[in-house]
Amino acid sequence: MPEKMKAALDDGTGRYELHEIDMPVMFEGAALIKVKESGICGSDLHMTDAREEAQTLPSGHEVAGEIVELPPGETDLKVGDRVALETIGAGRACMRCHYCKYGQYRHCMNLATETGGGFAEYMTRLPNGLFKLPDSIDWVDGALVEPMAVSVHALRYVNMKPGDVVGVTGAATIGLSAIGAAHAFGAKKVIASAKYPHQAEAAKKMGADVVTGVDGDEFEEACREASGGVGADIVLESVGGHQSAALHQAIRATRPQGKTVNLGGIKVPMEIDLFDPLLREISIISVSCYDVIDGVHDYEVAIDLLASGKLPYRDIVTHKVSLDDIQDGFATAYDKTSGSIKVHVAQ
Repeated sequence: MPEKMKAALDDGTGRYELHEIDMPVMFEGAALIKVKESGICGSDLHMTDAREEAQTLPSGHEVAGEIVELPPGETDLKVGDRVALETIGAGRACMRCHYCKYGQYRHCMNLATETGGGFAEYMTRLPNGLFKLPDSIDWVDGALVEPMAVSVHALRYVNMKPGDVVGVTGAATIGLSAIGAAHAFGAKKVIASAKYPHQAEAAKKMGADVVTGVDGDEFEEACREASGGVGADIVLESVGGHQSAALHQAIRATRPQGKTVNLGGIKVPMEIDLFDPLLREISIISVSCYDVIDGVHDYEVAIDLLASGKLPYRDIVTHKVSLDDIQDGFATAYDKTSGSIKVHVAQ
């Protein structure tokens, strides 16, 4: 193995530059993975905006790669396997604490030290966080397992049922995976809002029955119209970021005794009137990442959905750059007038 590797690091001003750094630490029980493809997530953009100091470890958590080294005794995987990496929870989980015993690795109380993400040539993670990809899935789909698993987890966590009317505010990466997952799980109708024309087009391709704009009450009215006037059974807020209007829309579009899902990761404090949701007995449920539900990890479900070929999720990858050109990739991801939805970094 080489002693050094290439990695893209933010210099603290939002500019990513390629550096030669030490190989990632092989912590106890870790596997070494050669990164093949990584997605630039909206959260990567938000973290870049908030960062004030230069990075010393690369970020990037939507990752697919090839195993090049495994810890002694590992039997479920082999060197050369193509895998999607669960980098946040299972890939660092202690497997001993209260949450790990129940498969809730995202909440592990003793996570292994972070050793760097997918904007680099190599990564280290525990085998528990490596999910083998079938031959029918290429690196593009492999790097989309993570964002698909986010929405799979959300809908499984809130116990979506076939025949539910599902609303989704926003049609970027997570909104589109939510649309696709809801459609695949048997939603009666899926209503989505989209800010940009190319997002609206993608939402329709992913299975949205109705796509509205984001202004006014067009989305709320569409949810009521699709449900006989009562509102959607489940509405997912997928926009997040430095706004809160999408969550307020989601609450208004939810039927009495329905579920509003706080999924997008809103980064700003907000003022919210909880009296109306109280009167309508709406459950406002926060969900984060992915874990094991009913004995099955959300990554496994996401891989099956992508492998089925029934969801055109890979079409959201509108741009692809090399690791050397990652700064161009970030610039494109920021600029929605470029037509970008998902930018991938391929190696």
